[in-house]
Amino acid sequence: MTDEHRPAGGTSRPDHEDPFDGACPVRWLINDVGRYLAGDEASPAEVGSTGRQAVTRAAGEVSDLLRSAYSAHEVVATELRFAGPDRGFRRTVFALSPTPIALMLLCMRMCDTGDDVKVLQHTAARGTATRAAVWPFGLDIAEQLTRPPQRDHGDLPEGLDGMAGLEGTRAPER
Repeated sequence: MTDEHRPAGGTSRPDHEDPFDGACPVRWLINDVGRYLAGDEASPAEVGSTGRQAVTRAAGEVSDLLRSAYSAHEVVATELRFAGPDRGFRRTVFALSPTPIALMLLCMRMCDTGDDVKVLQHTAARGTATRAAVWPFGLDIAEQLTRPPQRDHGDLPEGLDGMAGLEGTRAPER
């Protein structure tokens, strides 16, 4: 670690103590992580080396984490609820959203005529969109039930708005 990092100038709020005690936050992080991983008896060189390796590895993890961020409108889970007098209440949560025809096939297998079908699409930060119909229904209704929630072009959270390539990214499919 070189001294090219400028020391932290304290906090912008005078009622809070400087958590880094005037030291460079990166140097503080490396020392804290290195001391934790290498142990209290480790030499300063071992603490520094261990801390730098761990922080370097974590920096790549942060990049991966940021690339996996969902936009607020994106569906992160789809829940299907079926209810009827013969089979009672059933529910299943999926990581993927069913296509309209896949929903119809699931209903053929899991529903009786007259059963209630609810599709709940849980979004990353815009709540849950719920749509319902009574089985059997045609492809036009299945398409409406599985249509993604309306996308509004909300801003990225503060601090992420300057990150290139984040908008419209999502976690890798499982």
